[in-house]
Amino acid sequence: MRKFRATFIALAIVLVLAAYMVFTGREQPAVDMDAPMIFGVNSDSIRKICIAHGDNKVTVEKDNDRTWVVDAPGTYEISQEAVNALVLAIAEAKFEKEIEADPSDLEAFGLSSPDTRIVVEGDRRGKKTLLIGSVTPVGSGYYVKSGDDTKVWVIPTTVADALMKTVCDLREKKIVKVSAESCDGIRIVRRMEEDMTDVICQKQGEDWYLVRPIIDKADKERIDELLADITGITVESFVDDEGSDLSRWGLDRPRLRIDLTVAGRGTALQVFVGDPGPNEEGFYIKTGDSPAVYLVKPWDFSPLEITPPDLVDSQLAKWDHDKVITATWMLGDESFPPVSSGLDTILATLQDIRITGVGESLEYDVDLDSLGFRNPRICVQLDLGDGNIFEVKVGKEIEEGFYAIATGRNFVYLVAKDGIEALDETLRELSP
Repeated sequence: MRKFRATFIALAIVLVLAAYMVFTGREQPAVDMDAPMIFGVNSDSIRKICIAHGDNKVTVEKDNDRTWVVDAPGTYEISQEAVNALVLAIAEAKFEKEIEADPSDLEAFGLSSPDTRIVVEGDRRGKKTLLIGSVTPVGSGYYVKSGDDTKVWVIPTTVADALMKTVCDLREKKIVKVSAESCDGIRIVRRMEEDMTDVICQKQGEDWYLVRPIIDKADKERIDELLADITGITVESFVDDEGSDLSRWGLDRPRLRIDLTVAGRGTALQVFVGDPGPNEEGFYIKTGDSPAVYLVKPWDFSPLEITPPDLVDSQLAKWDHDKVITATWMLGDESFPPVSSGLDTILATLQDIRITGVGESLEYDVDLDSLGFRNPRICVQLDLGDGNIFEVKVGKEIEEGFYAIATGRNFVYLVAKDGIEALDETLRELSP
């Protein structure tokens, strides 16, 4: 009896396992690693792609120089990167699972009048058509069939999304088609009601300088960020290809104009910024090279907020380290003789002083006495050799920081308190 009971238990376990495998196999069908390719073409051999998706139709074709161009519905500029991604998706696309070999009713799969038709032409194998029908009940795929076959298959949603592209998906979305590295000048004209701000920066060698409305060394990192924001801006939506009524978008009197001078380009590349977009998200924009109006939605666009002081090089003191021979300083009324020891500490502390604001220009008759420079709180002189002296003076303290001036800088600056306090402490520690 016990023998039969053990047999029955083993049989029951087998039946349960078999039922589980059948059940899970239906709910989660494994993808066949040897599933047939949908189009059966190599990416290099594809020469033409036609996609009809609802009311949207687009045809792209490989030109003689092997770049992709739009054949229909218009002569838009195409993103080669986007088309190449589509080509790769076509070459790699596989069917996931066969549903029926010869269905009597294609309507059940949305394939009697499919919403999407993709036709791919290769160099040797002619045309291959894929019809994409309804979404599967669980929403993880689409029913599809080849145009020359009766079988209905399922493909994953990710594959379908990679194939079902519209002309907007394939259009070039990069608005400013120059690199930040190629720019050697930038002008930003901003209009706020009746006030105008006109800022010009120019590159000299590896450094950037402000030349309007103030003349000073510019912060290279801030300029790089500014150029990255401008050259990296992309289209959220194509608003008006003709740009027939710019007043609709606030581009008849733009609130911002950006001029980029680019090596090898005769005229400046201009970018215009108009009104904010719907719900104050993003803004409308166009370039001087095209009538088209675009909506963009950058997370941040620094040219809208930047001011000339923001672009000033925030490091107050800069010099050639190798040329510093000795350092001399004054703390209040007390002077100290030149020293050569501890120079590295002094230089590092000076370099850490940061500008937080720009005051009056030293080119004019500035009352330096009222700013605390007749009897400065701190004065440091660095002997650079050959009679050259680099000097930093720290004047009056106010709530926001200290006034300071430095050799080679054109303004009275407001500098952060922590940098001056660190300099004061360093000099007192090194004082004989």
